[in-house]
Amino acid sequence: MNYNGNMVIYLVLAANLMTALAYVIIMYWKTKRNYVFIRGGIMACCPVTALCCYFFSYIQDLVVSEKEVDYMNLSMDKTRKQFEQAVDKETEMKMLPLEEVLTVSTTRDRREAMINLLKTDVSDRLSLIRKAVENEDPETAHYAASALTDIFGRFTAEVNKLQGAYDKDRANREINEEYIDVVMRILGSGALFGVEELSYLYIYTGLVENLMGYHPGAVTSEHMAMMVKALYREGKSAEAEKWAEMSLEKWPDEEQPYMNILYIKYYLGKEEDFYKCLKELADSGIALSRKGLDIIRFWLKR
Repeated sequence: MNYNGNMVIYLVLAANLMTALAYVIIMYWKTKRNYVFIRGGIMACCPVTALCCYFFSYIQDLVVSEKEVDYMNLSMDKTRKQFEQAVDKETEMKMLPLEEVLTVSTTRDRREAMINLLKTDVSDRLSLIRKAVENEDPETAHYAASALTDIFGRFTAEVNKLQGAYDKDRANREINEEYIDVVMRILGSGALFGVEELSYLYIYTGLVENLMGYHPGAVTSEHMAMMVKALYREGKSAEAEKWAEMSLEKWPDEEQPYMNILYIKYYLGKEEDFYKCLKELADSGIALSRKGLDIIRFWLKR
């Protein structure tokens, strides 16, 4: 009886070993994968148990429907993932508003963002580029300074060209108007400070005075508004008041002339004249802009 029991065990072990060998031979021939040797070893060392586990695992794979797998995503190697992440990041950096470029967390990203930004036309946002010149990162500041130098170089070339044409024929209305528009654009960029701003203010006031002398009808309300501010910045307060009053005489039914007077009266500290003009504007019946309404509401409540 004992002999028969041992024979059964030996037969089971032999059958298990043969099954493991058969599994290794067949599966390696089919798959050429090394993992079959590991499985075969486990089956040989764990008789019956390992065979049952693999059998039920195989049955489960047949019965349970497999979830569709994105093999493209699974097989994506690290290099490709890094590349796609880099592309996404670069796209985001290109879409950053200029105000956010200067607050990007890392120095490298800040530099890349500034380079991408400077590939676009930033001539109308020079005040922020000028701010970037003072950035803590020297390379970012260098990019901004180079951009400013380039843009101011273009401004200077444009002004010199127009100045030459203006000197040849100061009575030419078209040249006057073109020159004034260019100088207004430069002054409105917000990139000028100190002496360089003052030099352009002097150019502007001279051009508008010349246009007024030759073609008074060509001077616009916008020209007048800038003239009042420019003369005040030059320290010519009396002339600034004169031009403000002149603008109101010329365009009594427009909002901007009243704003010109309010501007100069406020900075000269003429409170009585300021409130008088404010009340006249409120009672004028002129269709006011949002800015005009806000100014009236603010000052009349005080």
